Amino acid sequence: MVALMANPTVRAATMAIHNFFRDLYPAPKQPSSQPRKSKAKKERLFTADDLKKYDGKEGSKGLYLAILGRVYNVKKGKDHYGPGGGYEFFAGRDGSRAFVSGDFTEEGLIDDIRGLTSTDYIGLNDWVKFYDKDYKYVGKLIGRFYDKNGDPTPYHTEVQKWIAEAYDVQDNDNQEKKMFPPCNSEWNPDTGSRVWCTKRSGGVARDWVGVPRKLFNPGKGQPRCACVKDSGPPSHDPTRTNHDNRGDLDNPNILEYTDCPPDQPECMIKPSPSLHLTPACLASQCNTKYSHDQKF
Repeated sequence: MVALMANPTVRAATMAIHNFFRDLYPAPKQPSSQPRKSKAKKERLFTADDLKKYDGKEGSKGLYLAILGRVYNVKKGKDHYGPGGGYEFFAGRDGSRAFVSGDFTEEGLIDDIRGLTSTDYIGLNDWVKFYDKDYKYVGKLIGRFYDKNGDPTPYHTEVQKWIAEAYDVQDNDNQEKKMFPPCNSEWNPDTGSRVWCTKRSGGVARDWVGVPRKLFNPGKGQPRCACVKDSGPPSHDPTRTNHDNRGDLDNPNILEYTDCPPDQPECMIKPSPSLHLTPACLASQCNTKYSHDQKF
């Protein structure tokens, strides 16, 4: 099973199935767990050794998993989390990092989530919301996120800060995409990439088409293709009356594509022997092979 899950294609497919079944099999109401409880909130507290006894195997006490230190009864999902299930490796432990990394090896099934991306932190928060909604919450895991009294640790406080910052980044990204919608794109190994703009390109409905440009963002590495408004006032000052009717063309973070008509909504980017132009790095001078985002 671990060997299969190491394959990126298998991993992506299986996690997509997991996402489907998590909505299909909501957990039933479960009776209260036995007493080792925190004084303040009357919650059960688990040590790592306690939680191992709930891995669903023969002779175990039940079927529990933890994420971000929160423990859930996932008995209803035993076909998936129990022995022989596609996600049995989550049972009896806190493998928070693997929920977004897709690394289901022993090295990947850990609760340390330091250094993840903003998208990953939001993804983890979404998983917690899912388990809160569809499964029985039974207590907390003593360790990285909660202390022996069930109180949040300094690491837990850091995690909440990372999640909040991730949502701030998401909000900023959403605002940027409204101002600079992503281009439509297609890629052919022989002819290269074609990028073009419409009034709905990038999934952003608007009353202008725009022209393709490279958009550079400080700290984000490679630029992306953006449809840039090419008439009227600039987007950051839409009520300005004394403007040059150039829209956002004078924004310092954009650059024209070489050998493309600057006033046309479409651009062909020819392949270079030293470059592998792909939809993932549209004409951004990158050298990567074609790949799909395999996060779940």
